[in-house]
Order: sequence, then structure tokens, then C-alpha cells
Amino acid sequence: MHTPSFLENSTGKGIVIFIHGFMGSPRQFDKLAECVYRAGFSAASVLLPGHGSTAKEFSSGTMESWLNHVYAETERFLWHDKIYLVGHSMGGLLAINTAVKYGERVSGIFLIACPFKFRTFSKQTISVRLKQAFCNKRHPMKAAYLTSSSIQLRPSIIWRIVKPTSELKKLMQITKDKLHDIRVPVTAVYSAYDELVSVDSLEILKTGLTQTTFESLILSDSLHAYYPAHEQAAIEKQLVALCETGGVDYESGST
Repeated sequence: MHTPSFLENSTGKGIVIFIHGFMGSPRQFDKLAECVYRAGFSAASVLLPGHGSTAKEFSSGTMESWLNHVYAETERFLWHDKIYLVGHSMGGLLAINTAVKYGERVSGIFLIACPFKFRTFSKQTISVRLKQAFCNKRHPMKAAYLTSSSIQLRPSIIWRIVKPTSELKKLMQITKDKLHDIRVPVTAVYSAYDELVSVDSLEILKTGLTQTTFESLILSDSLHAYYPAHEQAAIEKQLVALCETGGVDYESGST
């Protein structure tokens, strides 16, 4: 089931809010949520409007509805001393906008495959699509994509993604213009062979994030929504490091 989730940790170290991407699912963060929980943080995974339901409902999604939902979910947890935002793909764009809106209340941002530039149609894209279509459901890569997708789009109704796609492009542009407003630590993870998001997006981040510290990790064996065990472990390590060492000191205002 593609539903929001919440793991409350009594340590009081803070909370990590996970934001999925375009057609994505909170389920894709199950391992990361468990990881930060073991590290002493609470974890919340949101379900964006139009997701986890029908293609018709998804087709009505807008940039404003996605942003407003993430804002509302963030406000639920403002009582935490530390709030960290984790976004996959479009979720990264939403995380950046949320960090700008709430300023010092957000202590750090962790971006996975945040899209500022898409990969052009390639052999890699075709290869991944064929594996998605024909591999057994138990194949680790196919299983990961099934878990990470909350929308079933058949070829006969593929037109339903036209409006949401245009909304995504608008979100990409306004987010790019807000990068210079980010003043909390940022970590970005990209896959060199991501079939959807170009790793060149990393350079756009580096250029735009002029007011904060920035760390990056490029994976060599992962795809857009599939991360083999050794690289999943690397992501987990990097995320915990951000939560343990990053963040804003509200009294001094330093990072």
C-alpha cells in the first residue's frame, strides 16, 4: 500500500521528513526511514496529492498542491528542534522550496536524483524500460521500481501525465531560481547511469548553492530508483552523517 508513514523516536534528536518524486511512493524510503530511526531520529514519509490512487486523480496534480501539502506536513513537526528534509527526484525540488519557506526551522537537506536537467533518450533508458517490462517481479531492480511507483499508467491513458509533467517543469524552474536562498547544509546524491535525471544536474546545484555548505556523492551502479545494497549503504551513511553533524545552531545562526 502506498500510504504515508511515521516512526516516532523518543530520543528527541529531531525528525527526517521524506518526500517522494513524480509518480513516486513513500514506500521507496522504507530502508532510509529505518536507518535514521536506528540513528535516533523520528521519520515521516509523505504521500503527495494525486499519488497512491488512480491515473485520473494523478492527472489533476499541480505544483501548488504538491508544495502546499509538503508545507502542511512540515508544519506538523515544527516543534522538533531539528528537521531534515530528504527528497527523491521531484521530491528534492519540493524539499528545496520548503527549506526556503521555513528558513532556520529546517536544519539540512538531502537530495537524491534532484532533477534540474533530464537525460536525453538513450540506450540506457531503453535498457531499463525493457527490464522493467520483462524481468520477473522478484528481480531486485524490477521490485525496486514497483515499490517506488504509486501510479499505474497504461499506454491507452498515457496522456494523463501531460499536465503533471508541465507542472513538474514549472517547479524545476522556480526551484533553480531559489537555490541561492538556501542557507542550510545540503547533500546531493546522483547516479551516473540514471536513466531519467542527468548527472549534469549536480553542476547546476553547485553553481546555485552559494550561501551554504554542499556535499555530493555520485553512484556508479545505481539507477533512478534502484540502488544495489552497497550503494544503498553509502546513501544511508551519508544521510546519517548529515543529520548527526549538519544543521543550524539557532542561537548562533551558524552551520
